[in-house]
Amino acid sequence: MKFFPDERQFWLYHGAAMGFIAAVTLLSILLFGRLDAQNLASTLAWMPPYTLAVLGFRWLYQRRGWDRLAMGRLIPIVIAYGSLSGVAVMAAVAALVMPFFWDQISAGQKDFNALSFLVRNILSNGLQAQLFICAWAFVYISAAAAQRAREGELQNLRLQMSLKAAQLSSLTDQLKPHFLFNALNNVRFMIHEDPERADAMIVALSELLRYSLESSQKSKTRLSEELAITEAFVSIMRTQMEARLDFRLSVAHELRNCLLPPLVLQLLVENAIKHGLDHLPQGGLLHVEARDEGARLRLIVGNECPLNAATAVPGLGLGLPNIERRLKLLYGGRASLDIQTRPGHFQVELSLPKEYS
Repeated sequence: MKFFPDERQFWLYHGAAMGFIAAVTLLSILLFGRLDAQNLASTLAWMPPYTLAVLGFRWLYQRRGWDRLAMGRLIPIVIAYGSLSGVAVMAAVAALVMPFFWDQISAGQKDFNALSFLVRNILSNGLQAQLFICAWAFVYISAAAAQRAREGELQNLRLQMSLKAAQLSSLTDQLKPHFLFNALNNVRFMIHEDPERADAMIVALSELLRYSLESSQKSKTRLSEELAITEAFVSIMRTQMEARLDFRLSVAHELRNCLLPPLVLQLLVENAIKHGLDHLPQGGLLHVEARDEGARLRLIVGNECPLNAATAVPGLGLGLPNIERRLKLLYGGRASLDIQTRPGHFQVELSLPKEYS
């Protein structure tokens, strides 16, 4: 570290502290003594050695690892340093000022002992210097501790963000094989029965894979993109289920630029088909709705399901728990995933803070 700090803020605070100390010193002289050229010169000459003394403490504090000491051990060090440096500061002031006022000091005094006078002057004024140096040191220790606490908090936040990013990546990687496996299963059912339909399913699947790869680079995507890939997935399922799948979409145009985690809506639709409509011989209705709730966006995915399956809360295999963990990582407690069931009907409601791209 540098002995003389580069931070402008440090010098502003230090200059303000020295100005305050100089004002207190001059005021005390006016109240209890006589302000003359010697006192004024001593006050001005005191500033450079005082600055060197406190910078010396700062340098030792950092280089000697005093910041790691308990306050009980640090207080004696501060007092000892303040005592020694206070005497040194006043010795420097005496060396700078007294040669110019020596005749004035010694005039009219019989048996004047220069050494005794210097020692008394340095020791008596050194106590005041010690107090100011110790005060500066304790203020610096408090400020340094507060700064370390802030830096520790920022570092902790960075680590948390890195962990969240890693967890989100892991969860997203789990979602991709999940829907890919199901989509390939659908293609397998059709490839021998109707090659043209199977070819159309593969084209739609390639769009799903492309979107999945692109979305892995970001934590949120626009609702319009999520709707497009969801409709591609529904087209694959319609090829297999034919008239058994009745899909209805209700989304206000102004909500299409809202942000949400990628593949969440597609996975909710996939679960609705896999755990609901696919178990109904006659099929049924799957509806997706987006509602504007002021500061929040609500997505609703509802589907018909077997009467005995609604109470079992279908679809809680891999998909919905992963979605809940992703919401927790991205939004904390600001997002929710609610499940509503009644005989023959299963519904998932996703509530998010409204954000725009």
